[in-house]
Amino acid sequence: MGFFDDLKAAAIEKVQEKVKAELAELGIDLDADDSDAEPEPEPEEIVAAEEPPAQEDGEEERPVSAWSTPLNVAASSPPPAPAVASSSISFPPPHADTTFNEAVQKLWDLDARLVPNKDYKIDVQSSKHPCNKEDAADEPLFTYVKPSVFRTRPTFTTFVALLNNYSAYTGEEEDVTEQELQENRAFLNEIMKTAPMKYCHQYCAAKNLVYKGKQISGSESEFKRILNSIWFELYSRSGRRNMDSSGFEHVFVGEVKNGSVSGFHNWINFYLEEKRGNVDFRGYIKPKCRESSTAETNDDDPVLTLQFKWNGVEKFVGTSFIGVTPEFEMALYTMAFLSGDGDENVITLDCGCEKFDLDVKCHKYDGNTKVGSCYVEALAHYE
Repeated sequence: MGFFDDLKAAAIEKVQEKVKAELAELGIDLDADDSDAEPEPEPEEIVAAEEPPAQEDGEEERPVSAWSTPLNVAASSPPPAPAVASSSISFPPPHADTTFNEAVQKLWDLDARLVPNKDYKIDVQSSKHPCNKEDAADEPLFTYVKPSVFRTRPTFTTFVALLNNYSAYTGEEEDVTEQELQENRAFLNEIMKTAPMKYCHQYCAAKNLVYKGKQISGSESEFKRILNSIWFELYSRSGRRNMDSSGFEHVFVGEVKNGSVSGFHNWINFYLEEKRGNVDFRGYIKPKCRESSTAETNDDDPVLTLQFKWNGVEKFVGTSFIGVTPEFEMALYTMAFLSGDGDENVITLDCGCEKFDLDVKCHKYDGNTKVGSCYVEALAHYE
């Protein structure tokens, strides 16, 4: 049985209980009835998952690949894709000539992201220059996120379980417990059931990309091992030989190094840290190429460049996607890391009513085997 296939129901239940307790402390009731809200949209490309066969009496316990009753798997976890594994996801597979921009656009089209002003609400308030130290926002950025998101979407639940597993300060050795290793595995298992990560895997295999000298194959279990290595294996960022950092911690959780915040590019973590009173949103920053930007920043923008303080430490400029799923960002940054096209990948992302020119930056660490940092820089925003 593989390393990623032997999580039992008890391990999954621990993740659920941990997240429910943590969110309850923030006043987020996962049992709250938000049934009056409109149903969440499903991506058109995804075919509904079939019910798994019932387990016969006396049959040996199977590895847990779906969530128990408290979480609704079918609502958010698409079945696997054909190009890399058996699947009922229907979308044209990538090929050797698929460009990075085309692949990122496909990830966006496949993502079951949240709907602004329905699933979540933000208040961008006022813009500012990065060098302006005045606070341009009196209120938090997030005013609402639908609680059921953290109950009905396994990738959100398993993602939240990871956020408190790290020490923010570089130089402090990370102590990884067996429970935290299981949480990493649970997260990777769940995101690999989704369309964006299936497409990411297909793209990497179709492009004949290489990791540690070996070509990426169609094996899902092998790809999960690669993901675990580049995102969760520890390395020393401080230069003190302490194993104090990982790609996941830096990009999604954030770190404090030399008196400033580095990383911290994820909207879910931002929302939860605001709820804890640890984040002070200080205003948004307009895209870099202002002469090319014809669209106004508003409360339904899916890409925002922010300035904020985290536990009193400044982050002068940081760009985040808003409302996207964890699997979208993992897929995007994994493709950027494995593509090996350098630190920059300038793309145009068509979000429907507006477009963004983005520079997808990826910095590698530990002999180019692990993510040092990944994020987007907003160059232009237009209609």
